[in-house]
Amino acid sequence: MKNYLSSSQMTLRMFAADLLVLSSILSAAWCLSVLNVSVPKTLNSTSGSCLLIPCLFNISKEKQNILDSSPEVTWRRGSLWSLYDTDGFTIAHRQKEPVMEVVGDLRKKNCTSVMRNLTSLHSDRYYFRIQAENSGVTGTTAVHINVSESVAEPNVTVPVLREGEEVNLTCTVPAPCPSHPPNVTWAPALGGDVTQRTHLNADGTQSVSAILNFVPSVHHHELKVNCVSIHPLHREDRPLLSHKVVILNVEYPPKETWISLTGLVWLGDNVTLTCQSKANPPAVHRWFMKRAGVEEELSISHVLSFTAAHENTGEYICEAQNLCGAMNSTNLQITVLGISFTAFLSILAALSLIFALLAIAIVMIYRRYKEPIRSETNQDQNIYANMSASAVKSEQLQSKPCEDKNTCTINPVYAFKHDLPDENIYANC
Repeated sequence: MKNYLSSSQMTLRMFAADLLVLSSILSAAWCLSVLNVSVPKTLNSTSGSCLLIPCLFNISKEKQNILDSSPEVTWRRGSLWSLYDTDGFTIAHRQKEPVMEVVGDLRKKNCTSVMRNLTSLHSDRYYFRIQAENSGVTGTTAVHINVSESVAEPNVTVPVLREGEEVNLTCTVPAPCPSHPPNVTWAPALGGDVTQRTHLNADGTQSVSAILNFVPSVHHHELKVNCVSIHPLHREDRPLLSHKVVILNVEYPPKETWISLTGLVWLGDNVTLTCQSKANPPAVHRWFMKRAGVEEELSISHVLSFTAAHENTGEYICEAQNLCGAMNSTNLQITVLGISFTAFLSILAALSLIFALLAIAIVMIYRRYKEPIRSETNQDQNIYANMSASAVKSEQLQSKPCEDKNTCTINPVYAFKHDLPDENIYANC
Protein backbone atom coordinates (compact mmCIF):
# COMPACT_ATOMS: atom_id res chain seq x y z
CA MET A 1 0.00 0.00 0.00
CA LYS A 2 2.86 2.33 0.84
CA ASN A 3 4.55 1.56 -2.44
CA TYR A 4 1.30 2.27 -4.23
CA LEU A 5 0.90 5.66 -2.53
CA SER A 6 4.48 6.64 -3.20
CA SER A 7 4.12 5.82 -6.88
CA SER A 8 0.92 7.84 -7.04
CA GLN A 9 2.66 10.76 -5.49
CA MET A 10 5.43 10.51 -7.99
CA THR A 11 2.91 10.45 -10.82
CA LEU A 12 1.14 13.50 -9.45
CA ARG A 13 4.42 15.37 -9.14
CA MET A 14 5.39 14.54 -12.70
CA PHE A 15 1.99 15.64 -13.91
CA ALA A 16 2.32 18.91 -12.03
CA ALA A 17 5.74 19.50 -13.55
CA ASP A 18 4.37 18.85 -17.03
CA LEU A 19 1.55 21.31 -16.39
CA LEU A 20 4.06 23.88 -15.27
CA VAL A 21 6.17 23.37 -18.40
CA LEU A 22 3.10 23.49 -20.61
CA SER A 23 1.81 26.63 -18.96
CA SER A 24 5.20 28.26 -19.33
CA ILE A 25 5.31 27.37 -23.02
CA LEU A 26 1.78 28.63 -23.58
CA SER A 27 2.56 31.81 -21.71
CA ALA A 28 5.70 32.37 -23.74
CA ALA A 29 3.84 31.60 -26.94
CA TRP A 30 1.18 34.17 -26.05
CA CYS A 31 3.84 36.76 -25.29
CA LEU A 32 5.57 36.04 -28.57
CA SER A 33 2.39 36.25 -30.56
CA VAL A 34 1.97 39.90 -29.62
CA LEU A 35 5.30 40.92 -31.30
CA ASN A 36 5.80 40.28 -35.01
CA VAL A 37 9.28 41.18 -36.28
CA SER A 38 10.37 41.58 -39.90
CA VAL A 39 14.11 41.04 -40.44
CA PRO A 40 16.26 39.52 -43.22
CA LYS A 41 16.78 35.79 -42.90
CA THR A 42 20.57 35.98 -43.22
CA LEU A 43 23.12 38.79 -42.89
CA ASN A 44 26.87 38.60 -43.53
CA SER A 45 29.63 40.76 -42.15
CA THR A 46 33.38 40.75 -41.59
CA SER A 47 35.34 40.41 -38.39
CA GLY A 48 36.46 43.85 -37.27
CA SER A 49 33.57 45.62 -38.96
CA CYS A 50 29.98 46.40 -37.98
CA LEU A 51 26.60 45.18 -39.17
CA LEU A 52 23.35 46.99 -39.83
CA ILE A 53 20.24 44.89 -39.05
CA PRO A 54 17.13 46.27 -40.79
CA CYS A 55 14.17 45.63 -38.49
CA LEU A 56 10.46 46.52 -38.35
CA PHE A 57 7.89 45.22 -35.87
CA ASN A 58 4.22 45.22 -34.90
CA ILE A 59 2.99 44.87 -31.32
CA SER A 60 -0.50 44.07 -30.04
CA LYS A 61 -2.66 46.72 -28.40
CA GLU A 62 -2.44 44.90 -25.09
CA LYS A 63 1.32 45.45 -25.01
CA GLN A 64 1.33 48.87 -26.65
CA ASN A 65 1.96 50.56 -23.32
CA ILE A 66 5.42 48.91 -23.18
CA LEU A 67 6.67 51.38 -25.76
CA ASP A 68 5.58 54.32 -23.61
CA SER A 69 7.67 53.27 -20.62
CA SER A 70 11.13 53.63 -22.20
CA PRO A 71 11.70 49.88 -22.55
CA GLU A 72 15.04 48.18 -22.92
CA VAL A 73 15.63 46.78 -26.39
CA THR A 74 17.95 43.81 -26.80
CA TRP A 75 18.74 41.04 -29.23
CA ARG A 76 18.53 37.58 -27.68
CA ARG A 77 20.97 35.17 -29.25
CA GLY A 78 21.04 31.43 -29.67
CA SER A 79 17.74 30.27 -28.10
CA LEU A 80 14.19 31.48 -28.33
CA TRP A 81 12.95 29.86 -25.10
CA SER A 82 14.58 30.94 -21.83
CA LEU A 83 13.17 27.71 -20.34
CA TYR A 84 15.68 25.68 -22.33
CA ASP A 85 18.72 27.82 -21.45
CA THR A 86 21.16 26.06 -19.16
CA ASP A 87 23.54 27.93 -16.93
CA GLY A 88 26.53 26.94 -19.03
CA PHE A 89 24.81 27.95 -22.25
CA THR A 90 23.83 31.36 -20.95
CA ILE A 91 27.24 32.18 -19.44
CA ALA A 92 29.16 31.08 -22.55
CA HIS A 93 27.05 33.23 -24.85
CA ARG A 94 26.91 36.28 -22.60
CA GLN A 95 30.69 36.41 -22.59
CA LYS A 96 30.64 36.75 -26.39
CA GLU A 97 27.77 39.16 -26.87
CA PRO A 98 28.55 41.98 -29.34
CA VAL A 99 27.89 45.67 -28.75
CA MET A 100 24.31 46.40 -29.86
CA GLU A 101 22.77 49.77 -30.67
CA VAL A 102 19.20 50.45 -31.81
CA VAL A 103 19.20 53.28 -34.36
CA GLY A 104 15.54 53.01 -35.38
CA ASP A 105 12.62 54.90 -33.85
CA LEU A 106 10.62 52.46 -31.69
CA ARG A 107 7.58 54.77 -31.69
CA LYS A 108 7.48 54.28 -35.46
CA LYS A 109 7.86 50.51 -35.03
CA ASN A 110 11.42 50.65 -36.38
CA CYS A 111 13.84 48.38 -34.54
CA THR A 112 16.82 48.76 -36.94
CA SER A 113 20.02 48.08 -35.01
CA VAL A 114 23.79 48.10 -35.44
CA MET A 115 26.17 45.43 -34.12
CA ARG A 116 29.71 46.66 -33.54
CA ASN A 117 33.13 45.09 -32.89
CA LEU A 118 32.13 41.87 -34.53
CA THR A 119 34.23 38.72 -34.43
CA SER A 120 33.68 35.28 -35.86
CA LEU A 121 32.43 34.20 -32.38
CA HIS A 122 29.33 36.34 -32.91
CA SER A 123 27.94 34.14 -35.68
CA ASP A 124 24.56 32.94 -34.38
CA ARG A 125 20.76 33.39 -34.48
CA TYR A 126 19.36 36.58 -32.96
CA TYR A 127 15.82 37.44 -31.82
CA PHE A 128 14.54 40.95 -31.16
CA ARG A 129 13.16 41.51 -27.62
CA ILE A 130 11.48 44.44 -25.86
CA GLN A 131 11.77 44.35 -22.09
CA ALA A 132 9.87 46.60 -19.65
CA GLU A 133 9.86 46.60 -15.84
CA ASN A 134 7.06 44.11 -15.38
CA SER A 135 6.83 42.40 -18.77
CA GLY A 136 8.68 41.73 -21.95
CA VAL A 137 8.00 40.38 -25.42
CA THR A 138 10.28 38.60 -27.91
CA GLY A 139 9.83 38.29 -31.66
CA THR A 140 9.47 34.83 -33.16
CA THR A 141 11.50 35.56 -36.28
CA ALA A 142 15.27 35.25 -36.02
CA VAL A 143 18.02 36.72 -38.18
CA HIS A 144 20.98 34.44 -38.82
CA ILE A 145 24.23 36.43 -38.71
CA ASN A 146 27.45 35.10 -40.25
CA VAL A 147 30.73 36.81 -39.38
CA SER A 148 33.76 35.72 -41.42
CA GLU A 149 37.42 36.65 -41.57
CA SER A 150 37.34 37.32 -45.32
CA VAL A 151 35.19 39.24 -47.77
CA ALA A 152 33.10 37.62 -50.48
CA GLU A 153 34.02 38.40 -54.07
CA PRO A 154 32.04 41.14 -55.84
CA ASN A 155 29.01 40.47 -57.99
CA VAL A 156 29.67 41.60 -61.56
CA THR A 157 27.01 42.27 -64.20
CA VAL A 158 28.21 42.37 -67.82
CA PRO A 159 25.70 43.04 -70.60
CA VAL A 160 26.12 42.04 -74.23
CA LEU A 161 29.14 43.91 -75.59
CA ARG A 162 29.08 45.05 -79.22
CA GLU A 163 31.71 47.11 -80.97
CA GLY A 164 30.82 50.80 -81.03
CA GLU A 165 27.80 50.53 -78.65
CA GLU A 166 28.11 52.27 -75.27
CA VAL A 167 27.60 49.94 -72.28
CA ASN A 168 27.89 49.81 -68.48
CA LEU A 169 29.79 47.20 -66.48
CA THR A 170 28.42 47.03 -62.92
CA CYS A 171 30.34 45.67 -59.93
CA THR A 172 28.37 45.40 -56.67
CA VAL A 173 29.51 44.51 -53.15
CA PRO A 174 27.52 44.45 -49.89
CA ALA A 175 27.90 47.36 -47.46
CA PRO A 176 27.00 45.76 -44.11
CA CYS A 177 28.50 48.67 -42.17
CA PRO A 178 27.11 52.00 -43.48
CA SER A 179 29.59 54.05 -41.43
CA HIS A 180 32.49 52.31 -43.20
CA PRO A 181 31.34 51.61 -46.76
CA PRO A 182 33.67 49.77 -49.16
CA ASN A 183 35.48 51.52 -51.98
CA VAL A 184 34.79 49.82 -55.32
CA THR A 185 36.57 50.49 -58.62
CA TRP A 186 37.51 48.96 -62.00
CA ALA A 187 41.04 48.34 -63.31
CA PRO A 188 41.78 49.10 -66.05
CA ALA A 189 39.11 51.68 -66.76
CA LEU A 190 39.25 50.98 -70.56
CA GLY A 191 39.26 54.69 -71.30
CA GLY A 192 35.81 55.13 -69.76
CA ASP A 193 34.31 56.70 -66.63
CA VAL A 194 33.80 54.93 -63.28
CA THR A 195 30.93 56.05 -61.02
CA GLN A 196 30.35 54.74 -57.49
CA ARG A 197 26.82 54.57 -56.04
CA THR A 198 25.18 53.35 -52.82
CA HIS A 199 21.94 51.36 -53.11
CA LEU A 200 19.23 50.51 -50.60
CA ASN A 201 18.12 46.94 -51.18
CA ALA A 202 14.58 45.61 -50.82
CA ASP A 203 15.35 43.94 -47.46
CA GLY A 204 16.75 47.18 -46.02
CA THR A 205 20.43 46.33 -46.42
CA GLN A 206 22.83 48.48 -48.41
CA SER A 207 25.31 47.82 -51.20
CA VAL A 208 27.88 49.83 -53.16
CA SER A 209 28.27 49.61 -56.93
CA ALA A 210 30.98 50.79 -59.31
CA ILE A 211 29.65 51.46 -62.82
CA LEU A 212 32.13 51.49 -65.69
CA ASN A 213 30.80 53.31 -68.76
CA PHE A 214 32.80 52.78 -71.98
CA VAL A 215 32.52 52.02 -75.70
CA PRO A 216 33.80 48.52 -76.57
CA SER A 217 36.04 47.90 -79.56
CA VAL A 218 37.66 44.87 -81.13
CA HIS A 219 40.79 45.61 -79.08
CA HIS A 220 38.81 44.99 -75.88
CA HIS A 221 37.88 41.45 -76.94
CA GLU A 222 39.22 38.79 -74.51
CA LEU A 223 40.70 41.54 -72.33
CA LYS A 224 40.80 40.88 -68.56
CA VAL A 225 39.16 43.55 -66.39
CA ASN A 226 39.36 43.45 -62.60
CA CYS A 227 36.74 44.74 -60.14
CA VAL A 228 38.39 45.59 -56.81
CA SER A 229 36.66 46.42 -53.50
CA ILE A 230 38.46 47.75 -50.42
CA HIS A 231 36.71 47.20 -47.09
CA PRO A 232 37.85 49.42 -44.17
CA LEU A 233 37.73 47.98 -40.65
CA HIS A 234 37.26 49.49 -37.16
CA ARG A 235 40.37 47.79 -35.93
CA GLU A 236 43.93 48.79 -36.78
CA ASP A 237 44.42 46.00 -39.30
CA ARG A 238 44.88 46.66 -42.96
CA PRO A 239 41.71 46.94 -45.06
CA LEU A 240 40.40 43.75 -46.58
CA LEU A 241 40.44 43.37 -50.36
CA SER A 242 38.20 41.40 -52.65
CA HIS A 243 38.22 41.25 -56.42
CA LYS A 244 36.76 39.49 -59.40
CA VAL A 245 38.28 39.16 -62.87
CA VAL A 246 36.07 39.35 -65.95
CA ILE A 247 37.13 38.39 -69.49
CA LEU A 248 35.34 40.63 -71.97
CA ASN A 249 33.52 39.10 -74.91
CA VAL A 250 33.07 41.82 -77.52
CA GLU A 251 30.96 41.06 -80.57
CA TYR A 252 32.21 42.66 -83.80
CA PRO A 253 31.62 42.22 -87.55
CA PRO A 254 34.03 40.24 -89.75
CA LYS A 255 37.43 41.82 -90.29
CA GLU A 256 40.42 40.95 -92.50
CA THR A 257 38.53 38.47 -94.67
CA TRP A 258 40.79 36.67 -97.15
CA ILE A 259 41.04 33.54 -99.31
CA SER A 260 43.98 31.18 -99.05
CA LEU A 261 45.18 29.16 -102.06
CA THR A 262 48.48 27.35 -102.47
CA GLY A 263 50.17 26.66 -105.82
CA LEU A 264 49.07 26.88 -109.45
CA VAL A 265 45.82 25.42 -110.75
CA TRP A 266 46.19 22.77 -113.42
CA LEU A 267 43.56 20.95 -115.36
CA GLY A 268 42.22 18.06 -113.27
CA ASP A 269 43.72 19.25 -109.97
CA ASN A 270 41.77 18.99 -106.72
CA VAL A 271 41.45 22.63 -105.62
CA THR A 272 40.61 23.69 -102.06
CA LEU A 273 39.85 27.33 -101.24
CA THR A 274 39.63 28.37 -97.59
CA CYS A 275 37.87 31.55 -96.46
CA GLN A 276 39.31 33.05 -93.27
CA SER A 277 38.10 36.01 -91.26
CA LYS A 278 38.22 37.48 -87.77
CA ALA A 279 34.72 37.81 -86.35
CA ASN A 280 32.80 37.39 -83.10
CA PRO A 281 30.49 35.54 -83.14
CA PRO A 282 32.01 33.34 -85.86
CA ALA A 283 30.92 34.34 -89.34
CA VAL A 284 29.00 32.38 -91.96
CA HIS A 285 30.91 32.21 -95.27
CA ARG A 286 29.36 32.44 -98.74
CA TRP A 287 31.24 31.78 -101.97
CA PHE A 288 30.69 33.65 -105.24
CA MET A 289 32.34 33.39 -108.67
CA LYS A 290 32.42 36.27 -111.10
CA ARG A 291 32.90 35.44 -114.78
CA ALA A 292 32.23 37.65 -117.80
CA GLY A 293 30.74 40.29 -115.50
CA VAL A 294 28.17 37.86 -114.04
CA GLU A 295 28.33 36.94 -110.32
CA GLU A 296 27.09 33.50 -109.25
CA GLU A 297 26.69 32.13 -105.70
CA LEU A 298 28.42 28.78 -105.33
CA SER A 299 27.93 27.55 -101.75
CA ILE A 300 27.71 28.39 -98.04
CA SER A 301 30.70 26.87 -96.31
CA HIS A 302 34.08 27.65 -94.81
CA VAL A 303 35.89 25.65 -97.51
CA LEU A 304 35.21 25.45 -101.26
CA SER A 305 36.54 22.35 -103.08
CA PHE A 306 36.34 21.36 -106.76
CA THR A 307 38.19 19.50 -109.51
CA ALA A 308 39.77 22.06 -111.81
CA ALA A 309 38.17 22.37 -115.25
CA HIS A 310 38.15 25.12 -117.82
CA GLU A 311 34.79 26.41 -116.58
CA ASN A 312 36.33 27.02 -113.15
CA THR A 313 38.36 29.92 -114.54
CA GLY A 314 37.14 33.20 -113.02
CA GLU A 315 37.21 35.52 -110.00
CA TYR A 316 36.33 34.00 -106.63
CA ILE A 317 34.86 36.07 -103.77
CA CYS A 318 34.20 35.06 -100.16
CA GLU A 319 31.65 36.92 -98.01
CA ALA A 320 31.88 36.62 -94.21
CA GLN A 321 28.72 37.61 -92.30
CA ASN A 322 27.50 37.52 -88.69
CA LEU A 323 24.91 39.39 -86.61
CA CYS A 324 27.11 42.49 -86.46
CA GLY A 325 27.80 42.91 -90.18
CA ALA A 326 29.47 41.50 -93.28
CA MET A 327 32.73 41.85 -95.21
CA ASN A 328 33.93 40.58 -98.60
CA SER A 329 37.38 39.33 -99.40
CA THR A 330 39.45 40.67 -102.28
CA ASN A 331 38.78 38.94 -105.61
CA LEU A 332 40.96 35.91 -106.30
CA GLN A 333 41.59 35.25 -110.01
CA ILE A 334 41.94 31.57 -110.86
CA THR A 335 43.05 30.50 -114.34
CA VAL A 336 42.98 26.79 -115.05
CA LEU A 337 45.97 25.87 -117.22
CA GLY A 338 45.16 23.90 -120.41
CA ILE A 339 47.16 20.79 -119.52
CA SER A 340 47.39 18.68 -116.44
CA PHE A 341 50.32 18.88 -114.12
CA THR A 342 51.38 15.30 -114.97
CA ALA A 343 51.50 16.11 -118.68
CA PHE A 344 53.44 19.26 -117.94
CA LEU A 345 56.02 17.24 -116.02
CA SER A 346 56.32 14.75 -118.89
CA ILE A 347 56.91 17.55 -121.40
CA LEU A 348 59.37 19.21 -119.09
CA ALA A 349 61.29 15.93 -118.68
CA ALA A 350 61.38 15.40 -122.47
CA LEU A 351 62.61 18.94 -123.09
CA SER A 352 65.26 18.50 -120.44
CA LEU A 353 66.47 15.28 -122.10
CA ILE A 354 66.63 16.96 -125.53
CA PHE A 355 68.59 19.89 -124.16
CA ALA A 356 70.99 17.51 -122.44
CA LEU A 357 71.62 15.57 -125.69
CA LEU A 358 72.18 18.79 -127.63
CA ALA A 359 74.66 19.96 -125.03
CA ILE A 360 76.58 16.67 -125.20
CA ALA A 361 76.71 16.84 -129.03
CA ILE A 362 77.95 20.42 -129.00
CA VAL A 363 80.68 19.55 -126.55
CA MET A 364 81.83 16.55 -128.64
CA ILE A 365 81.92 18.58 -131.88
CA TYR A 366 83.80 21.33 -130.18
CA ARG A 367 86.43 18.94 -128.89
CA ARG A 368 86.81 17.23 -132.28
CA TYR A 369 87.55 20.45 -134.16
CA LYS A 370 89.66 21.84 -131.38
CA GLU A 371 92.36 19.07 -131.38
CA PRO A 372 93.90 19.62 -135.01
CA ILE A 373 94.14 23.30 -134.38
CA ARG A 374 96.00 22.61 -131.22
CA SER A 375 98.49 20.18 -133.01
CA GLU A 376 99.25 22.68 -135.81
CA THR A 377 99.73 25.33 -133.29
CA ASN A 378 102.20 23.13 -131.43
CA GLN A 379 104.23 22.41 -134.66
CA ASP A 380 104.39 26.10 -135.51
CA GLN A 381 105.53 26.82 -132.04
CA ASN A 382 108.33 24.19 -132.40
CA ILE A 383 109.49 25.67 -135.74
CA TYR A 384 109.55 29.13 -134.36
CA ALA A 385 111.44 27.88 -131.39
CA ASN A 386 114.14 26.19 -133.55
CA MET A 387 114.53 29.24 -135.74
CA SER A 388 114.90 31.42 -132.73
CA ALA A 389 117.58 29.14 -131.33
CA SER A 390 119.52 29.20 -134.63
CA ALA A 391 119.38 32.95 -134.80
CA VAL A 392 120.66 33.25 -131.29
CA LYS A 393 123.55 30.90 -132.04
CA SER A 394 124.44 32.82 -135.21
CA GLU A 395 124.56 36.05 -133.33
CA GLN A 396 126.82 34.49 -130.77
CA LEU A 397 129.22 33.29 -133.46
CA GLN A 398 129.35 36.63 -135.26
CA SER A 399 129.97 38.53 -132.12
CA LYS A 400 132.75 36.12 -131.01
CA PRO A 401 136.29 37.34 -132.05
CA CYS A 402 138.39 35.07 -134.26
CA GLU A 403 141.04 33.40 -132.14
CA ASP A 404 142.40 31.30 -134.97
CA LYS A 405 144.33 33.43 -137.32
CA ASN A 406 143.98 30.99 -140.13
CA THR A 407 140.28 30.41 -139.94
CA CYS A 408 137.48 32.91 -139.23
CA THR A 409 133.97 31.70 -139.19
CA ILE A 410 131.56 34.08 -140.81
CA ASN A 411 128.53 31.84 -140.65
CA PRO A 412 127.88 28.20 -139.78
CA VAL A 413 128.38 27.18 -143.44
CA TYR A 414 131.38 29.03 -144.78
CA ALA A 415 134.96 29.43 -143.60
CA PHE A 416 137.87 31.29 -145.19
CA LYS A 417 141.58 30.78 -144.91
CA HIS A 418 143.47 33.86 -143.82
CA ASP A 419 146.91 32.49 -144.45
CA LEU A 420 146.55 32.69 -148.26
CA PRO A 421 148.35 35.75 -149.42
CA ASP A 422 146.49 38.30 -151.50
CA GLU A 423 149.31 38.35 -153.98
CA ASN A 424 148.49 34.86 -155.15
CA ILE A 425 145.03 35.87 -155.96
CA TYR A 426 146.00 38.80 -158.02
CA ALA A 427 148.68 36.73 -159.68
CA ASN A 428 146.23 34.23 -160.85
CA CYS A 429 144.21 36.97 -162.36
